[in-house]
Amino acid sequence: MKRKGKILLTTAIGLVLLIAVVAAALNAVFTVTDVRVDFSVLSEEGMQDGYALQSELEERFVGSSTTFLDLGEVEELVKKYPAFSLDGLRKDFPRTLTLTLTERKETYAFRREDGGYAVLDGAGLYLYDKTENVNRRLGGNVLLEGFGLTAGEAGTPVTGEYFAEALVFCGTFAENLGDVRANIASLSLIPTGNAIEGDYFFRLRFQEGLYVDVYAPSHLTENKAMAVRARYLALTDAQRLYGFFDVVDSLDGGFTVSAHRDKLPF
Repeated sequence: MKRKGKILLTTAIGLVLLIAVVAAALNAVFTVTDVRVDFSVLSEEGMQDGYALQSELEERFVGSSTTFLDLGEVEELVKKYPAFSLDGLRKDFPRTLTLTLTERKETYAFRREDGGYAVLDGAGLYLYDKTENVNRRLGGNVLLEGFGLTAGEAGTPVTGEYFAEALVFCGTFAENLGDVRANIASLSLIPTGNAIEGDYFFRLRFQEGLYVDVYAPSHLTENKAMAVRARYLALTDAQRLYGFFDVVDSLDGGFTVSAHRDKLPF
């Protein structure tokens, strides 16, 4: 019986040692030795952020077990760089961690009460604060005023009154004209003081100097944006430098677009 017990003990110890050897061998094979990041950058600052992120990823995850690596930890690290959206993340066994990242386009900004500007991308996600309203790709961001905007953590949606309509309006307007910043300098939400006209209207200021007032912006938002775009494109270069036109709801449920006028409505 004693001899049988010794045999069983020896066998158990042998199995433990074998498992340990196999685990060590697997760990040696399935260990991250390369972090590959496919960056799509739009600016010099984006390239600098990319280098910094690549360095952090390598420092944090090279040497980790490919098998037991939690991709959630990788996602959390990427969140420290809100200028990038994470478009792809995978383990390429046995030794590679692969990411696909795209720099978000700075598009909008609003003034902070304590100074500076909160910068947003085209989808209305908060990215970061800046002391000046200067875009990474030169020029300025579309300045948003009067929306009562609130920004939470970086990479999360901004909230505000009529802000969803503002994103739809600007997005629709930019569909055929490219970057909305090329045409629109600012978008303001202004109370009308007239219940018949609705509670608020949008006031757009274009880069050239033209103003456009859009009443009842939550009604037929996309259609009104397309109508403004069409009227804007129909104006001469000289007309875009001054004056305004407006968009007002009509009794039949539609809306009308006025002619270009020389004097501003304020």
